[in-house]
Amino acid sequence: MAKSRRKNDASSSMPTTQTSDMNLGAYDVDDDDNVDQKYNHGRIRSTLHRSLYITQSFLRILTSMKVFFIAISFMMAATVFNFSATTHSKLIQIGIGFLFIAKPLLSTLAICLSNKASIAWHERIIAAGFLMSIICNQFPKWLSSFVAASAVFAFGLASRQFVPMQQLDSNYASSKNSGTSMISKSPSRCHAPTTSVDNTNPFLKFWSRLNIKERAAIGTLAVVVSLLTENFLIWVVSATYKPGIVGSPTPLQDNGRIVLEALAKKLWNVDQSWMAKRPLQKIRDTLNVQYALVSALGASFVCLELQLGGKKTSHRSLAGVALHALMTLASARLIRYISFVLTVLPSQVPNCYRHHFPPPPDNWKDWILVGMLPSSRGGCNDLILSGHATVTSTIACAATSVSSNTSFSVAVWTLVALDYSIEAYQGLHYSVDMFLGGIVTCLLWHLTAPLENEGEVELWQKEKQRKERGGENISRAPPPLDTTVVTIYAAPAVLAFLILAVFPEACVNYFAIIYSLVAAGIFRKHGFTNFLQHELLCMLVFTLGVYL
Repeated sequence: MAKSRRKNDASSSMPTTQTSDMNLGAYDVDDDDNVDQKYNHGRIRSTLHRSLYITQSFLRILTSMKVFFIAISFMMAATVFNFSATTHSKLIQIGIGFLFIAKPLLSTLAICLSNKASIAWHERIIAAGFLMSIICNQFPKWLSSFVAASAVFAFGLASRQFVPMQQLDSNYASSKNSGTSMISKSPSRCHAPTTSVDNTNPFLKFWSRLNIKERAAIGTLAVVVSLLTENFLIWVVSATYKPGIVGSPTPLQDNGRIVLEALAKKLWNVDQSWMAKRPLQKIRDTLNVQYALVSALGASFVCLELQLGGKKTSHRSLAGVALHALMTLASARLIRYISFVLTVLPSQVPNCYRHHFPPPPDNWKDWILVGMLPSSRGGCNDLILSGHATVTSTIACAATSVSSNTSFSVAVWTLVALDYSIEAYQGLHYSVDMFLGGIVTCLLWHLTAPLENEGEVELWQKEKQRKERGGENISRAPPPLDTTVVTIYAAPAVLAFLILAVFPEACVNYFAIIYSLVAAGIFRKHGFTNFLQHELLCMLVFTLGVYL
């Protein structure tokens, strides 16, 4: 009995597995959930990698030379063999559609999705910006304007961490001189050694003492002055060409347009060339190449300012590329309005003057007021060179040079050529206008390339600064991001959006003058600051948004 009692006591003292809280073997029930979660994440990651690999394989096939020659063979077959009119048209559509639309877009997408180490991040970002703009073009204009203004606003705030060179120099100088207050004077005003610049030329002497960002600010003002002058001369030339005022003079023979009209008739299988205008304009509106180029240029500026290009773009800067592009555009526009003022060509558009301008006024005040209205829809006799071609070619040169990707450059210039061809076909410009506009602008781009180089004074100051600092990297944090800073940066961006989406186009030139005067005042008082850069970019957004 005692033996049985001891056995029961021993069994009752032993812990049971149902009531025990001990985790034998350190096993946790939640481990099953963690394993399942990791398995699901791994499966999703594997699916994404597989999808990306399949997409890259398809893009590699579609952008290969074999498919390129297949598209050409379609066009040759339509030319050589005697097919029906419908089959003939379809073969040409497939060939031209692939060569001039599908292949450039697919090549750009392939750059964005490529996993090759040879393709740098800035190349992918610029290509992605180009494609995203084409996608956004399918939405209402106000939404695209809002996205552009928001992007400039965000970029302005993000770039505040990069202190302008003159602020760093002045901060460092003030820290070296005890008892002196911090100054905002630009280092270009400091004493510098004698340079090779001709000191007898006041302009060269002044220019040599400016740093690259200050030169870019002056370049922006030069473009604004050039555009306002051209805008007024467009009105003057049209209002003083009497044959265009009283009727429709016979246009010049345009062989390029004749070829394009014949191609359009075969492409769309129509009897008259004008019947193809609507589908071609729809293609042009869908692609909207000019805004895609602006987006690519903006992405290029972001990559340069945030130093995303690594060694490939380490020798270039946002201010340098901006100065290069601005002076190229200003020079091209100068050549343009001198050309159409010297020799007036008759417009190809019937009754062009009556649809664009009022009757010539009798007093000079009305002449000036009409001349200040923006000619965003173009004039009548401002033909050589094409203003549209000068702007788009300048932006294409800047974006492709920063990207430095051959496939992207070929894609961009193919779409630009398509855009020029459609405009020449529509008769908005003679084909020679588009051709010379692109060629002259590209030549000016290469001619003005030395403008990206920093001046001798600036290089001397940087070398002196480096020696004095002893290699120490001196920088300071940006001012805190508070409500005041956000409001100040939001003001020009919001106004740029309202100019594009709300205000009438008649006010655009006046806003451009206001922005220019504000920029000149900031530049005169503080030199080139980050906010001045932000204000100039906002002006660029609404100016290009209206005139493109």
